[in-house]
Amino acid sequence: MNLAFVAQVVLVLLVCEQRVDSSYKRGFGMYYNYYECGDTYALNNTYWWYNWHYNFTKDVTYHCPRRTRGEYLPMIANEADTLDAEIPPESKYVLGFNEPNEADHMSPEWCAELWPRVEKIAGGRILVSPALAACDIYPDMCIDWYERFFKACSGCRVDKIAVHGYHCVPYELIQSLGKISSHFNRPIWLTEFACHGNVSSQDQINFMNIALPLLEQASFVERYAWFSQRSKEVSTFMPNFSNNLLKLDSPTLTSVGTFYNNY
Repeated sequence: MNLAFVAQVVLVLLVCEQRVDSSYKRGFGMYYNYYECGDTYALNNTYWWYNWHYNFTKDVTYHCPRRTRGEYLPMIANEADTLDAEIPPESKYVLGFNEPNEADHMSPEWCAELWPRVEKIAGGRILVSPALAACDIYPDMCIDWYERFFKACSGCRVDKIAVHGYHCVPYELIQSLGKISSHFNRPIWLTEFACHGNVSSQDQINFMNIALPLLEQASFVERYAWFSQRSKEVSTFMPNFSNNLLKLDSPTLTSVGTFYNNY
């Protein structure tokens, strides 16, 4: 057992009730097809955001009186993006494939074969790994996936490890992130998290109230992003939009968004 890691988790748990100042860690996912002018300004106490794409196109932003605020991070989300992606020149980071172990059904070996394309597109920018789903409750599954990826991609450059978590278990979440970080000796980027299922806005806030101080205090967590600014897609995964940071039709904070932004 890694005693240093255990000690760090214990320290994080001891301070979990404390509120901390906003930091560069905090961000959010932005559904660009549901973007409203002013969304990034409404979330003015967040540092960064991304939109599961490699650019935030002029078609989305040029009709707005103000451009976006905060640090935008591009993503090479899938195989198609490796063919024609153009990264904004000011970008310092590039995010890797989105949930290849679920939504995109990409094996670790196939991701490894495509990764040199991602490296070429990124140039010298800091590279974040493919972001895997369900790592909050299945860390060993994610470790196995990444081990296969690194074995097939010997010599490939990956600077950060990205994971997702939707199971609303904050203490298990932080322990899983620490385990993955320790195993690969890389910092963690939690690029999607929230409570899934038919939960209330208060349930989301209760989860945040415990999870946010844990994430802020954990040195192995470098960045995290809530899912999402808004979604209008009805699904069994998020059936009632209780996770939305902003209202459906305006750049106005919901109760969840107010808590997240003001924490």
